[in-house]
Amino acid sequence: MVPFDEVKYRNFMDTVVRSWLKEHVSGSHFSGYQGKPIQYYLAVHPDAKAVIVMVHGFCEFFAKFHEPAYNFYEQGYSICFIEQRGHGRSWRAVPELDRVDVTDFTEYVEDLKALLDQIVLPQTKGQKHFLYAHSMGGAVGALFLERHPEYFDAAVLTSPMLKMTFGNTPLWQVKALSGISRLLRWNDRQMPGGQDFDGKPDFEHSAALSRARYDYQFEPRIDPKSQNRYTMNSGTFRWVRAAMKATEELQAHAASIQIPLLICQAGHDAFVDNEGQNQLASAARNARLVLFPEAKHEIYNSFGQTLADYYDTLLTFYSQQL
Repeated sequence: MVPFDEVKYRNFMDTVVRSWLKEHVSGSHFSGYQGKPIQYYLAVHPDAKAVIVMVHGFCEFFAKFHEPAYNFYEQGYSICFIEQRGHGRSWRAVPELDRVDVTDFTEYVEDLKALLDQIVLPQTKGQKHFLYAHSMGGAVGALFLERHPEYFDAAVLTSPMLKMTFGNTPLWQVKALSGISRLLRWNDRQMPGGQDFDGKPDFEHSAALSRARYDYQFEPRIDPKSQNRYTMNSGTFRWVRAAMKATEELQAHAASIQIPLLICQAGHDAFVDNEGQNQLASAARNARLVLFPEAKHEIYNSFGQTLADYYDTLLTFYSQQL
């Protein structure tokens, strides 16, 4: 396991984890929804207990999840990570690389289905399949579980975006602006409160508690070798409309999720409305919600006892489903 403290973390990531990435993780594209090229990363464990499919959040990419991917692998799981359309090295709908755009969350859901059909299932026959989905990925994951219940044996949604918040902008105002944006065809325009990526770190206003983890994950965003593929920083009005539609739909059909479901909730989450998580936990048939009271939105970017408790909760849950 990666050390939970700040001091030892960076050296471990730069030596042990980077070596693991080089030796055991392969990356390529598959054909996603409507044939769009979607990036994925795969590490097949030689004696896998099961496979964990990882789905990231809004404006995220694989390097933000090197630590949990490595930890899952070291605990005996194969891992497969998808960089969702509009993110990382996957296909983009708009030319601005720091702006995420999608017409409907069905595109995300069907990309995930294509990943499972083309990559995961052929290489992991006979194994159980677990989902690990964060934030926006949690919304995608919940929709996937409702529409395609046969694929996963259990799921973890961590700080899932099941109800949206827009900081200081009231939700009614966002809805009004979204309606206006449709009429005026502001589809590609930047979402309310969105900002272009300026290359300046801002740990204090981030979703992370761990400065060491924040710094490690910010570096690819400004690395010239990355060719600006990791600069995602806001979305379009079209994305906002799609996201609001998706969260309303997934709550309406939450009772159809029957597999074991763990919802991890951050006590200091400024990026999603936790009430949506409470609603899903009450409606889904086999769900459990665990609160991490000291954590910010990115619980996986905590440190110390909070991070230790987080991984203990995840790994215990997965082991109980084997």
